[in-house]
Amino acid sequence: MSDYNHILPEKRYQADLDNNARIAIIKRDIWIPTKKLDQLFTTIDFMVGSEGRLVNPSMLVWGAGGSGKSAIIERIKHIYSTRDMKINSISAGMNLDSSQLVDLICNSFGISTGAGRQSLDRTTRVFNTVRAENIVALLMDELNDSGLRTLSQQKNSMSLMKFLSGPPCFLSIICFGDLTAAEVLMKDEQIYRRYVHWPLTPWTNDQDFCNFLATYESHLPLKLPSNICCSLGRSRIMKQSFGIMDNVVKIVKCLAYEGVLNGSERMDVDLVNNDVHMLCMRYGEALRRRPGEKQVKLKRK
Repeated sequence: MSDYNHILPEKRYQADLDNNARIAIIKRDIWIPTKKLDQLFTTIDFMVGSEGRLVNPSMLVWGAGGSGKSAIIERIKHIYSTRDMKINSISAGMNLDSSQLVDLICNSFGISTGAGRQSLDRTTRVFNTVRAENIVALLMDELNDSGLRTLSQQKNSMSLMKFLSGPPCFLSIICFGDLTAAEVLMKDEQIYRRYVHWPLTPWTNDQDFCNFLATYESHLPLKLPSNICCSLGRSRIMKQSFGIMDNVVKIVKCLAYEGVLNGSERMDVDLVNNDVHMLCMRYGEALRRRPGEKQVKLKRK
């Protein structure tokens, strides 16, 4: 076995696994800490569990598709799964049950929303669960997809979120959505001033981006170093990904797949050109369009 000094020590054995095992490893999503997001997690830690306040502070993290919201949500859930203070979470997006926001919230606390005695006095039951399990925040994903479709739903959802952050529950509401969700919250002055608005911006070609690429490479089971964080690699990946987190990760993964399967055992930045979309398609990955770029409509002949 080579020294594989370009790979994290605890993962170096993976470079000697067979191709199928290594491809399976590359497919996995991993969390890479970055300065870009460190302050977000610090702010959330500072907000949750506030005591002696009439209304607890809340936050809306918003960004375009592919900006990394889902990864951030999973990281928050992972962090608080091992702490005394707990966070409940819901996905407010469309689902097979077409549940309303109030149903999703109650279900996250184990409270039935059907007919009968179990549906009575939900506020008391939510409060009792919050106190018994030391729940300090409610994490809401895809706020823009549920509860914000009509003006009436917007008002109901805003009132519900306002209620949860005050007595008796005192939960910090941490929402994730897109620009639509941000614009809706801005319509209500009381809601707007209760929420920290945290935009997720695209990458720029800086040292943080360089560190991200270098760290990602250290997790991959390739036998040879690739140095994709070099000036050429960074510039090409930035250009073809438009700085969109989802695109960056897909390009890196597809370069790694190619390095394993073609036997080169490295990621070749020369493949990051105008045909990188074809490389990604070959491995079942679709890159997002440049922000603001309109979809091309195909004409029928």
